[in-house]
Parts: sequence; C-alpha cells; structure tokens
Amino acid sequence: MEKTQRDFKGVWIPKEIWLSDKLSLMEKVLFVEIHSLDNERGCFASNRYFAEFFAVSERQIQNYLASLKEKGFITVMMRDGFDRTIRTAGKYARIPNEEIRQLQQMRGDIAAKFSVDKRRGG
Repeated sequence: MEKTQRDFKGVWIPKEIWLSDKLSLMEKVLFVEIHSLDNERGCFASNRYFAEFFAVSERQIQNYLASLKEKGFITVMMRDGFDRTIRTAGKYARIPNEEIRQLQQMRGDIAAKFSVDKRRGG
C-alpha cells in the first residue's frame, strides 16, 4: 500500500470531537484521519485505505463515512463516478489561503462601508 502524503497533526482529537455524543469512537478517529489527509485539494483516500488502516471492512468504512456526512462532519464530492474528494466540514473545514485573503478583504470593505465617522457626529 502506497503511503499517502498527509498534513499530519499528530494524535490529537479536538475536544468537541472527542466529547461529542453524536459520534462513535470509530467515527471520531476516522474523522481525525480524514482531517489529517485533507489538504488544499481535499482527501482522496479510498475506502480500502481506511479499511486497512483501521483493520475493519470496507463496508464498515462506507457506513462510517455515510454517518459522518449525514451528521455534517464531512462533505463528499464525486467526479466522473470514480474520483471522490472528502473534506472536513464546519469548524474544521480547510479553507484555501486565497479564500481567506478574499474574506479578509471583503470584511475590511464591509467594515469601511458601515463605519461611523465620529468626527461628523454620525
């Protein structure tokens, strides 16, 4: 099995994930594995990769992924019926640097538009 390049964060599970009563233990560790593989282009790991990594069946992985998706922790996009991209969602979603710069610019533009000019009493 080829080693997948990852943005490895160590064995750390965010408090909100670890204490979540919405997720099983397997869903928690699968989420963290997806998060570590979710880079600028997303996570492309196959069900087989996850099954071998966690020593469970591919069918179990399918069920865990479906559950994480249904609960809003991940998004799954299919292209051409074969290429799947998994991304973490919500608070843990990876936002590309360019989008962050655009959002910061928009925030500055909006703040300037609605700022109060104290010199004019407004």
